[in-house]
Amino acid sequence: MYAPIRFRWIIPWPGIAVAILLACSMLGAGTTAAGTKHAAAETVRPTAVAVRPFPVFDGLLYLGKPDLRPQGLVPIVWIGDLWGPGVSKETVDEVRVRSEFERIRNSGGLYYLDIENWPVLSVSGTTRRQNIEKLTRVIDLARHAAPHAQLGFYGILPGITYWPLFRHDAEYRDWLDGNRALDPLAGHVDAIFPSLYTYYDDLEGWKNYARQTLSEARRYGKPVYVFLWPQFHDSNPDLRGKELPRAFWRSELDLCAQMADGIVLWGGWQGQWDERASWWQEVLAFMKTLENGSGAVDPAGS
Repeated sequence: MYAPIRFRWIIPWPGIAVAILLACSMLGAGTTAAGTKHAAAETVRPTAVAVRPFPVFDGLLYLGKPDLRPQGLVPIVWIGDLWGPGVSKETVDEVRVRSEFERIRNSGGLYYLDIENWPVLSVSGTTRRQNIEKLTRVIDLARHAAPHAQLGFYGILPGITYWPLFRHDAEYRDWLDGNRALDPLAGHVDAIFPSLYTYYDDLEGWKNYARQTLSEARRYGKPVYVFLWPQFHDSNPDLRGKELPRAFWRSELDLCAQMADGIVLWGGWQGQWDERASWWQEVLAFMKTLENGSGAVDPAGS
């Protein structure tokens, strides 16, 4: 789930509905993906938990991570192992897609599809159109095989970019065009999963990137669940693997509470779970503000 640096239903009830479906209906289906960063997150069997109007989803991969449902987090499941051995990733492996989603045929849980090899940005118009057709075919196959599942794509609606959002140049216009070309695909998903990982130690820069990305995500008219990572992105060699400063991290959580319908916490591949980590303590404090009704949850993002 990486991106290069070069880069209304506005009412919160859809978030509640999806989270309740997940907590009560998901049958513990994951996918086998040995050797990927997401394999550790699969095969979770949720039980009913108290679901907040602003759900916080557990996509964390830390070794030794306990069940975080008692803390109010809602499990979310990755599906990305969608090609069989020897099948080109330039094609839709219809047999594999059907097989993966038939495993969750009776689930009403929330799943995010992670397909990062069919770009929509910085490609020709023909390639963009072909890749959107492939993404649409995958989601339609998934929907047919698992009609009750709640589905969306990680980091596609809208596309992931950073510097063009500051320059408002040709790449920025390409980003806008790509996002609008994705409008028909948005009609095939249940939720939008924008990626707002942190590339630089620049909070105001992150806020600019986040606000523009979330404004685009809102256009699609579906619940918006933001992927956040409590460490700096691996693409920054000077900061990779370092935890975000606590105040920086809290600012990210608060902004997403203002502009999104929920947050997906991701990260921790091959790391050891630490209950005392400052980022986790801040998540717990943030969730208490949601419980107390003191969080600034404004889906309109004003």
